[in-house]
Amino acid sequence: MNQSLTSLIVTSSTTIDEVLSTFVDSQNDLLLIDENAVVADPHLELLTDYPRSASAALVAIENNGDTLMRQNRIASASSASHRVTFGNRRFLGLLRLSQKQREPIIAALENAITKKLKGNAIDLVLVALVRATIQVDSADVWGAPCTRSSNQTEREEVSKEIAKTNIGRLRLSMANRANDGFFSVFFLRKFSKILTWVAVKVGATPNQVTLISFAIGLYSAFCFAQGTFWQIFLGAVLLQLSIIVDCVDGELARYTRKFSQLGAWLDAVTDRVKEYMVFLGLAIGADKSGRDLWIPAMIMMLIQTFRHLSDYNFARVVKFRVEETFVEPVDFIADFDGIIPIEKQPKGRLRYWLGKIIQFPIGERWLAISASAVIGGAAFTFTIMPILAAISGIVVYRGRIINTRQMAKKPTGRSLIPDQADLFGVRRSFTERFDWIEPSILRLIEGAFLIWIFASSDQVNIAAYMIIFSIVFHHYDNLYRALQNETKPRWLSALGLYVGGRILLIGIAVQQEWPLEILAWYFSALFLVVSSLQWVLSHRANKMRK
Repeated sequence: MNQSLTSLIVTSSTTIDEVLSTFVDSQNDLLLIDENAVVADPHLELLTDYPRSASAALVAIENNGDTLMRQNRIASASSASHRVTFGNRRFLGLLRLSQKQREPIIAALENAITKKLKGNAIDLVLVALVRATIQVDSADVWGAPCTRSSNQTEREEVSKEIAKTNIGRLRLSMANRANDGFFSVFFLRKFSKILTWVAVKVGATPNQVTLISFAIGLYSAFCFAQGTFWQIFLGAVLLQLSIIVDCVDGELARYTRKFSQLGAWLDAVTDRVKEYMVFLGLAIGADKSGRDLWIPAMIMMLIQTFRHLSDYNFARVVKFRVEETFVEPVDFIADFDGIIPIEKQPKGRLRYWLGKIIQFPIGERWLAISASAVIGGAAFTFTIMPILAAISGIVVYRGRIINTRQMAKKPTGRSLIPDQADLFGVRRSFTERFDWIEPSILRLIEGAFLIWIFASSDQVNIAAYMIIFSIVFHHYDNLYRALQNETKPRWLSALGLYVGGRILLIGIAVQQEWPLEILAWYFSALFLVVSSLQWVLSHRANKMRK
């Protein structure tokens, strides 16, 4: 167990006063453990060993349970004096109270003490926090038996079952992403779990694994660039190997509990670089055979950028909207809180997995790239990929538009969207409910202008591709910073000339027949090297200050 935690065993005689006193007297997070709770160590570690910025409760998925989870957060809880309107989780009697929420937790518990309601102290504490709109994250358990029962025989039986469980295998299973795509779950992660086990044994770090995957992906792009069938075949195999290894870094981080913002950033940006370098490799290989596929390669890059940005932004905006529903506290003495789930309930495994496939996630996407390149070469890849992306987009954006129209008609009021605009002097959203799609539209407009400029002057080549790629990377960088509540330094944005300045400069360069290679090197050095180094060094400096 994390040594920085204080723990308290909660019995039937424990009072909220005792919980409050222990929490106030400690400078560490407080872990409450019901005496009747029985869980496996890997499940307990979800509360003790994972980095937590808020309180968290251990729960199990259960229809009509005693707890409601919404957007990975406890929205409603029950006790002997409280009931949920609708439950989709079962509280397992383990709760971590975060000192980062010290003042509101103390206020909520002091209020609960004055009401003198009946119930187990740990249940009453959870209800008090949730009804005071204090964030309590949901930590789901699965893969091993667990119980919270006053029946000693039942607890002993569960303990025996846990003792028979292969804990190492359980940790590997828990390290898998539960909400991944179909191809990833049923194929890629079958292999990645083996590599994760090897990585654990040799003591590899998640970032080392990310860099190995990156190197394999770049070599895959190099093979595609050769243009011959067997080199394309090798590139396709290596691309699949790259994504299998890419699954390992996240699994390894979850297995070892070694998480970092640098690791998350490195994993995200290397995925994008690998994918767009593969497009570049395919275009180069086709060029060697006399096929000009530079414009299709650029268009494919813009399509993916449009989709990626909107995926991240929509998910975060939905999270913001859900958080707005937690702003109104509920009276602690009320029997029902009237809170209901807002997420759609699953409608069968077949429909669930079909929905996952139609979203065209990275596993399915990279499989399509590999298969189409082997079957018909680069030309077939750049024909089939936009079609598949369009089919996916129609289904996905139809759902998002419907969901967005149900949102409050107002902007999110956060800096997430304005921080990605990259427009000189503009620090606001242009729309209200649909602000999540603004960055994607801006990137599409900028990219389309640049492709038109290059095409109209017959300068569609590797330099033009690298210019657009560097600019796209810049926008991904802005996105990842915004997701972490950070803003790119103004001097970096100024050197990048913002959207209008870049289009003007590139237009003049093409008109005056300046070598595009100069601009390609400039934007590559600025956005890929300088910006990345600034991000890494600033985070290291902040870490040292802490």
